[in-house]
Amino acid sequence: MKRPTRICLIAAGAALAVLVGGVLAAPRPPTLSTSATGDAALAQSLADNAGREAGARDTLASAVIDADGVTYGGLGADETTVFEIGSITKTFTALLLAQAVERGEVTLTDPVGDYLDLGDSAAAGATLADLSSHRSGLPRLAVTVPAVATSLWSSYRANDPYPYDLDALEEHARAAELTDPGTVDYSNLGVALLGQALAAAAGTDYPELLQTRILEPLGMTGTSIAVTADALPAGARTGYTVAGRPAAAWTMGAYAPAGAIRSTLADMTLYAQALLSANLALGVDPAAVLDPQGASGAGPLIGLAWFTQAPEEGTATWHNGGTGGFASMMALDRAANRAVIVLGNTATSVDAVAMSILEENS
Repeated sequence: MKRPTRICLIAAGAALAVLVGGVLAAPRPPTLSTSATGDAALAQSLADNAGREAGARDTLASAVIDADGVTYGGLGADETTVFEIGSITKTFTALLLAQAVERGEVTLTDPVGDYLDLGDSAAAGATLADLSSHRSGLPRLAVTVPAVATSLWSSYRANDPYPYDLDALEEHARAAELTDPGTVDYSNLGVALLGQALAAAAGTDYPELLQTRILEPLGMTGTSIAVTADALPAGARTGYTVAGRPAAAWTMGAYAPAGAIRSTLADMTLYAQALLSANLALGVDPAAVLDPQGASGAGPLIGLAWFTQAPEEGTATWHNGGTGGFASMMALDRAANRAVIVLGNTATSVDAVAMSILEENS
């Protein structure tokens, strides 16, 4: 009777060894870098404000743009470090919409079904303007059973939850039901459809459209978009979840127009400066995308992708972003000709950090 007991003890000991070994081998959550770059005061402001949102931190980079020029500051990162900017990508897609209208390729009231294979679905009638301003009534994410399962599994694995081609995107749209069209309800699905429709209207694909109409004219040479993992540059930077787990890169396939751009602080500064100065390289007056459009219903003030705070809450026009491993925020004070950008390589929000820095410099 002693042999089974001894075997059980050995097995239990082996299991404990595996468990302890796994814990010791598991990557430790990152902590905010103390290696300051650029302007010491701005780097210190990042450090002071980083605790405003709960979650893991690793590196942060920020820029303050005003009439005196640009000030960069970072913790473990600088203006050349690459970050995923997440949903700030939507503002680039909105700018492409305004440019396409200016070129006569589309109108704001065109139904998206004029450009994509959406059949007689409810989504087909959503206008390009409504897709950009989140008034289409489309859900935030695809609601098919396979898509929901993929989203849950990807969240658990910290992988890209958008492994879809254009056919799948169109299938998601055809299966969607609209809820309260005309009321602002944030939709990644909607903006993905918008970007693909604009590419179809121009006779190209979304990455090429972005490259030729925005990135090249603005000199954003450190900015890129890869719609598959294979297309990422060698050694492409990845980030961490809010809990501090390593997260895979988001390339997002056909959903790329909603959040797949990778950029640097220096390039995002060029973008902010162009929006503040009405740089002719934008191809349109920035008011076309920044100004709130129409009644917002129960939702916030919004233009083409850009949100604007209610007057009693301040004067910022802004958009944030978040992927599985990165967070971003760009806030413009148009009246003061000032902007703040904050980028981080964890999914912990940087919204409050950016708004605090904007207030400090107002």
